[in-house]
Amino acid sequence: MIAAACTGSAATADHVPSTSAPPSASVQPGGGSSGHAQEWNLARRKITHVVFLVKENRTFDTFFGTFPGADGATEGELCDGSTIQLQQATNDQAGATHSFMAGIKAINGGRMNCFDQIDGGEGGATYVQYTKDQIPNYWAYAKAFTLGDRFFSSSYGPTFVEHFWLVASSSNRYIDNERPLAGQGGDDGRLGGYCDDPSERIYSFPKMSQADERTVFDLEEHANVDALQNDWVVERWPCHDIRTIPDLLQHAGVSWKYYLSDTPYFDVMGTIPHIRYGPMWHDVVDNSTFIPDVRSGHLPQVSWLMPPTPLSDHPGYGDLCDGENWTVRTIDAIMHSPEWQHTAIFLTWDDFGGFFDHVAPPHVDIYGDGPRVPLLVISPYAKPGYVFHETSDFTSVLRFIEKLSDTRSLGRRDATANDMIDAFDFTQKPLDPLVLRQRDCSKAT
Repeated sequence: MIAAACTGSAATADHVPSTSAPPSASVQPGGGSSGHAQEWNLARRKITHVVFLVKENRTFDTFFGTFPGADGATEGELCDGSTIQLQQATNDQAGATHSFMAGIKAINGGRMNCFDQIDGGEGGATYVQYTKDQIPNYWAYAKAFTLGDRFFSSSYGPTFVEHFWLVASSSNRYIDNERPLAGQGGDDGRLGGYCDDPSERIYSFPKMSQADERTVFDLEEHANVDALQNDWVVERWPCHDIRTIPDLLQHAGVSWKYYLSDTPYFDVMGTIPHIRYGPMWHDVVDNSTFIPDVRSGHLPQVSWLMPPTPLSDHPGYGDLCDGENWTVRTIDAIMHSPEWQHTAIFLTWDDFGGFFDHVAPPHVDIYGDGPRVPLLVISPYAKPGYVFHETSDFTSVLRFIEKLSDTRSLGRRDATANDMIDAFDFTQKPLDPLVLRQRDCSKAT
């Protein structure tokens, strides 16, 4: 088992932010754990490694909208109320703006019909989806293991914000990537210095009273992004402490690594001073060391794995076929290793990328949830050929890790999140590895 013993002018940021929903908002319970003591006892015996593998910028309907038994769509509504068929996506399909404000605009108060109003989405350009023959290996994982069809990004976007939720169950109040055109790269103009560069800035919400949060929550319900941007967004230096899941694991004696890629938008650890300048920084490592760690028997008990940017599935950074092949190489390495028999892999995509999805996310607080993204649960104990319909999000994987390692939660979001236990059957005969072949990308369409 994995175990061992205000107003927009208010720009200060000294404390960890609250992410609690306004009192007027209903918080949907995550479901899961209370009736599953026996299952968790089995889980702690049978799972010794968790791999949280996070790719980029796809929605559920884009990848799995036609998957049998899943809640998918083949058409979508535009902001003017008209309906269009989702067109076949291409291997080099362009996405659209997927900022925090773009996510609010696209969701449009839960109507899910204004993806054509964000930059790059004009005319329904991102109302698209892939066939199973275009992403055959992603579909093969879905058919052999467990596919989640009510799994949401934890925030409206974009990447940097979402990646905070992957480790901290919070965005630390940040609501954007650093923007070089806004001069946020600091004196040297280079993004990603974070705590090493006090001249850098990033967009953030200010500290808020409950009344402020109610106001912002209501503006989001009405997709009033102009008022949000003008009245409630500040800039601050991206260097503030916050507790993370690695802190909990470190305290519990559970080994972990954050396998970092070559983009500053993944490097949330570099914004957390006690990690950046403390001994935990030794466990923030290059992603090229992941497969060698697997092959040498040095896979930590919990891993966050970020892909190289050109292989991340991010539109415009590389072709989807190449990204899928990288995923196959990575998962094949685990399946070829002795660790496979005790591993749970959670494969997801970090935000919506501007692409259409038809399922409205829960509005749990002023940060999200954001649009639905694919989730694949790959493990010998994942339910085979199963569609997991329970509402969940990135913090659900954190909740799984917390329960597995018997640690406390970080805050309200992860404490109330679905714990994913129903995606597994720890009494079943362990599933065999599904070692897949990489595709010839010269033939990809």
